[in-house]
Amino acid sequence: MTEHRLFPYFLILAAGAIWGLVFSLTLIATAQGAHPLGLSAWQVVITAAFFGVVCLASGIRLFNFANLRHYVVLALIGITVPNLLYYNAAPHLSAGILSITVSTVPLFTYAIMLVLSFESLIARRLFGIVLGMIAILLLVFPDQGLSSDDASFWILLVLLCALLYSFENVYISKGIAPHTDVRELLFGSNLVAALIQFPLAIYLGVDESWTWLASDAGLAIAGIAIGSGLAYAMFFYSIKISGPVFASQCAYAVTISGVIWGIMIFSEQHSIWVWLSVVVMLLGLMLVNPDDEAELAGVGKSASVEKSF
Repeated sequence: MTEHRLFPYFLILAAGAIWGLVFSLTLIATAQGAHPLGLSAWQVVITAAFFGVVCLASGIRLFNFANLRHYVVLALIGITVPNLLYYNAAPHLSAGILSITVSTVPLFTYAIMLVLSFESLIARRLFGIVLGMIAILLLVFPDQGLSSDDASFWILLVLLCALLYSFENVYISKGIAPHTDVRELLFGSNLVAALIQFPLAIYLGVDESWTWLASDAGLAIAGIAIGSGLAYAMFFYSIKISGPVFASQCAYAVTISGVIWGIMIFSEQHSIWVWLSVVVMLLGLMLVNPDDEAELAGVGKSASVEKSF
């Protein structure tokens, strides 16, 4: 049965809407004062369980020791370190601001690929990076009415998360064989992350028992873990049926929906500078995203946002 011609649009819009919601769920998860390590530990356990079920249902090998190095690298630079930074910063920022700052991942990814000579220099895409940086500067100007007096520091912390996600994108693109199934990678990396984070949480005395999952914060973490899993599935299926160039447009949906969800759930109000930042960021993404398959290296990983949210 052939999919409807609008089905790919549905996939990227739905994935973008879910990933945009993750920013608001993060604020709910951190509102009750749970330790960032406790939040992250339960997230990776639920994510690993989700993709474990997906792998078993699809007949995919759960854990390949030949890929152990990949699991460890992704668990550190793509999950554990950015999660801890992100959950520390989230209570001090709005959902809209989080969505704008994390949307710099495609910009950073292209910049890293360029520095490492994996991408050729294209003036249009370089200007897109410049616009992205301008968008961030519009956020860190003083007196923007953000959620914290030292919001600029927390914005920079989230930008560090985006940078780590970008390094992860490059690693996936250039360091992992193309035939490796992403579902196996997500299960293996989250399992390794859980094996890192839970012993660390016990050592540090972080106590978020399984009963905590029934709280608002715990349910939000479950929503983040499962929602991201569903968004991953839709995003990668859109790559399969429509190509990475088309799928990369999901970044726009993530940015816009993140701002809209924040307004709907938390009644967030943004200054003209924040809205200007949104517009400039979207223009930057438009310029950085490749125009055709010839600009793509590593099956479109440099344009993707799959590990950003």
